[in-house]
Amino acid sequence: MKQRFYFDTSVFGGAFDVEFEEASVELFEKVKLGQIICIYSDLSEGELFNAPLRVKDFSKTCLKRV
Repeated sequence: MKQRFYFDTSVFGGAFDVEFEEASVELFEKVKLGQIICIYSDLSEGELFNAPLRVKDFSKTCLKRV
């Protein structure tokens, strides 16, 4: 069974924070490769809708709605 991780909105923005960038990009690469499953709430989805464009675009490339 694949591990499931809950991501709040700040995890997506971490890809653009010097302190968290490397770990965040690595984490989302694992999501893209299907090694882990990303779980996020409707609240996070709403916050991503209003997030800065670079965060919004990044989240779209990382996630698929199921």
